[in-house]
Amino acid sequence: CAALGEVKAGAAKDCENCVMITLGTGVGGGVVMNGKIFEGGHAGGAELGHMVIEYGGRACSCGRKGCFEAYSSATALVALTREKFAETRSPIMAEMCEGDINKIGGKTAFAAMRKGDATGAAVVDYYIKHLACGVANLVNIFQPDVLLIGGGVCNEGDPLLLPLKAEVAKEVYSADDKLKTDIRIATLGNDAGIIGAAALVNSAK
Repeated sequence: CAALGEVKAGAAKDCENCVMITLGTGVGGGVVMNGKIFEGGHAGGAELGHMVIEYGGRACSCGRKGCFEAYSSATALVALTREKFAETRSPIMAEMCEGDINKIGGKTAFAAMRKGDATGAAVVDYYIKHLACGVANLVNIFQPDVLLIGGGVCNEGDPLLLPLKAEVAKEVYSADDKLKTDIRIATLGNDAGIIGAAALVNSAK
């Protein structure tokens, strides 16, 4: 519904084909093809967060290892930041979290990077490269007009979006070089699902 909402009234309003991922507690997914929600053949389709991007990698809440969600959710970003802080004891991060690793959140790595912190920069680089791997997979599978990123992490704006686009550009292909998927930040926030649900109701009348 959130993906449909963005197609009807948000960042993908000019598009018929859209894939949306949300980076929060997990990695949510929504697919709109030809203006309609694509769910797959059975309930539980379009679980985009549970495709594997690193075989045998980090444990995921679904029971698999190496899932997109295990690397690209906000939860994964927090876990990675805490791991790297424990290794380096970055002075900048230590000041930001008052020396308490439990106070490290999803914004910490990006904020530290902006202050010139090497640990923060390393975390952000690792995070974006894995995010780009998953995004490139989705582009190659669906070839949508636009791929939207929502959820809390997208609030980082250009420091997330610009390097992400550069990494994805290295990994995507198309049968028609003129057709390029545009990667954008979702704009409707928590209203996206409500708007999409309303559009579903109206289309059923």
